[in-house]
Amino acid sequence: MKNTLFYYYHLTPEKIIKKDNYYYFYLDNYIYYLYLVNRPLEYINELIMLTRTVNYSNFMMIIFNVNKEALSIINNRYYILLRNLKNNYFNINDIYNPTYCPKEASNLKLLNHSSWNNLWSSKIDYFEYQKDYIKMKYKTLYKTLDYFIGLGENAISYFNATNSYLSKEITDILVISRRRVNLNDLSFYNPLNIVIDNKARDSAEYLKYLFITDNYTYDFLDEFLTKLNYSPYQYGLLIARLLFPSHYFDIYEKIINESLKEKEIIKVLNRTDEYEKFLKYIYDFINKKKPILKIDWLDSN
Repeated sequence: MKNTLFYYYHLTPEKIIKKDNYYYFYLDNYIYYLYLVNRPLEYINELIMLTRTVNYSNFMMIIFNVNKEALSIINNRYYILLRNLKNNYFNINDIYNPTYCPKEASNLKLLNHSSWNNLWSSKIDYFEYQKDYIKMKYKTLYKTLDYFIGLGENAISYFNATNSYLSKEITDILVISRRRVNLNDLSFYNPLNIVIDNKARDSAEYLKYLFITDNYTYDFLDEFLTKLNYSPYQYGLLIARLLFPSHYFDIYEKIINESLKEKEIIKVLNRTDEYEKFLKYIYDFINKKKPILKIDWLDSN
């Protein structure tokens, strides 16, 4: 690998460490990550186009090789080299103050994930299709899937209603977002995790991360939701995204793909009531601040 790095990038690290789907090494004041690319090449092309039009300095930098290309072919597979400062830690201000995208960025079809209703509907249709196939092999998933599909359908309805009945503000334009928020790995500042979306996405995914890791207090939720200072429309989108149970579906898909054991879903199921309470608290807090559309089963009035 040392020869490969020198050949493509003229870099000469003393030690290279392999971990999962990437290598990393230290050089000067930086950490470099050589990632195996598992995304479509068209996605990488769109990502490069985006990084040329937007200042995304809080993300790891993509390092181009000696051929001025983002991707390098190593052992017949595509890799991309990223560079990060050694002491680049999570900063919550990156959620409060996202990086806005130019209007033309909405044309990057693989990166643009702002049509939540279409994406969610496709996912739910796929889960519905799978039900007969998982019935015998994954009995726990089969017994619980309908509840979470119901939550997902509720999220789609609420998203559609929010777009129909709450006024969008001029500032409600697309921003650089993350597919998921996970502070336990490198993904938050990894450009391979970038999507273009509404600013409510990262806020909702951060809240889900806090719940999943059981790392939240109600005092912090109050502070976080207040500092967001969203319009009613943005708060409505936040609730829609929290309604969609991606924390269940992500694990479901890993089980179906046999990268996790079915017993891992029990952790989610054991906290279903707690998640409903979590949702209700956020919904009530937002409604007192800036009224949004009503959800009967969450409404306490």
